[in-house]
Parts: sequence; C-alpha cells; structure tokens
Amino acid sequence: MDMDLRSKVEKYEGKAAKCREAALQAAEGAQRTMYEVLADYYGGLATDFRQAIDKRKLG
Repeated sequence: MDMDLRSKVEKYEGKAAKCREAALQAAEGAQRTMYEVLADYYGGLATDFRQAIDKRKLG
C-alpha cells in the first residue's frame, strides 16, 4: 500500500514540476496563470499523499 502512495507522490510531484516549467516558459497572462494553478494543485495532491504515508507510519 505504501508503494502505491509513494508512486502517487512521485506522479503528482512530476506533474507539478512540469506545470511549473510550463508556467516559466509561458507568456504573461491566462496561460501562465493556468499552469501556476495546476502546479499548486498537483503539489497539494503530492502533499496530501505524503501526509497519508506519514499517518500510516504512525498508526
């Protein structure tokens, strides 16, 4: 189970990094904002999965 959660952390961290990179390359405006929002969203998902892993270790 932890491997599944870890793979999700890696997946969403990767997506967040790609979106951050795309935001840096995008011109100012709606497209950049969209990538920044997506990066934050995927980063948040990765954080949620990391917290789930930590809770499983404690419980």
